[in-house]
Amino acid sequence: MNIMQYDFNKLVMVITGTVLALLILEVNAQSVSDPQVIEITYNKTTSLIFPAIVKSVDRGSRDILAQKAKGVENILQLKAARHGFPQTNLTVITSDGNIHQFTIGYKREPECLVMKVGMKDEAKNPDLIFKTDMTEIQMDNYASKIVDAKRSIRFINESKYKIGLSLRGIYIHDNIIFYHFRVSNRSNINYDVDFLRFFIQDKQRVRRTASQEVSIKPIYIFGCDEKISGRTSEDVVYALEKFTIPDAKRLMIEVFEKNGGRNMSLSIKNKTIVNAKMIQ
Repeated sequence: MNIMQYDFNKLVMVITGTVLALLILEVNAQSVSDPQVIEITYNKTTSLIFPAIVKSVDRGSRDILAQKAKGVENILQLKAARHGFPQTNLTVITSDGNIHQFTIGYKREPECLVMKVGMKDEAKNPDLIFKTDMTEIQMDNYASKIVDAKRSIRFINESKYKIGLSLRGIYIHDNIIFYHFRVSNRSNINYDVDFLRFFIQDKQRVRRTASQEVSIKPIYIFGCDEKISGRTSEDVVYALEKFTIPDAKRLMIEVFEKNGGRNMSLSIKNKTIVNAKMIQ
């Protein structure tokens, strides 16, 4: 073997080793959960709610029927294809890079039909991630028009501690509803937003419980919703998948201040939502 051939073979070995190392690192970078036991049945649906979009589903056998919930990206629905099937497995990969493993067994009457998967805070209501065909550029264009439009909704606002939160308009295009808010800061102290959340809640409630609230995650945000400097205001547009609510419920919006107590909330009735204006 001459020196040139030896160097070439050595180079091939180095490249091969590097590629293998990168593949190993990529696999290790994904978080793999320990198998979780789930029982399903033939005539009822079991729903798994994940913290991120479901990207891949691998069934251990055809005895499991699996599909994503219609219009929702992070809920997987399971059913048994036949009675009394032998135990098998299921692997789900989500968009946050996590690999979720399950051991699936048959039970005529499962104890739980809705399960939250991979969530640190089990008491927290999971966000629903809705599917949309509208591109971010399109939503950006619509939101720009909305911010420049004349205010179409009045008297849905809250003002305290020299901070104001008002709903200025609701617009719809295809299956997307845009909510236009203005946050005003009349104080000299900057208003740093910790988080803003949308959720559906019963109008009549004795106390707040997890079962009474369903969180909704915006699919798009236009404008700065993180900081409102002193003596300024910010217009923010949130895009949500189209939905309506029963008259017995209401849509709530809450804004919490980071390291502060100037928290705000608004309540929106269904009749306000269904009167959303068309945006072209």
